[in-house]
Amino acid sequence: MSSEDSTSRIRSAASLLVKGGTLTSEACPKCGGVQVRFADKTTCINCGNEAKAGVQQKAEPEKAAPAQGSTGLASAASLIEEKIAVIAAEIRTESDISTQRQKAELLESYLRILEKTKSLLG
Repeated sequence: MSSEDSTSRIRSAASLLVKGGTLTSEACPKCGGVQVRFADKTTCINCGNEAKAGVQQKAEPEKAAPAQGSTGLASAASLIEEKIAVIAAEIRTESDISTQRQKAELLESYLRILEKTKSLLG
């Protein structure tokens, strides 16, 4: 996966979240990444896997576990993914435009950090 593809998917996901999409609690069945649901489609931020609502996906065999040195990065990525989910939920219920803007900017920063972390993980 190229850095451009990854950046494009992250920006697309951020756009969907701003439009009212939601981060799902289910990990992507292909790569274990964070997924965004908007309208009738669920898309993985990490690998770009897409599924229509109501369509059950089958998980592919697990990829090799990351090297031990990358567990700290994996943990950091997981933490950032949790923060993204929290902020996305807060934006959905926030009525103050100024606060929405602040949270959207923070969300964008977290998405950039997540992208960099995942690129270091390989």
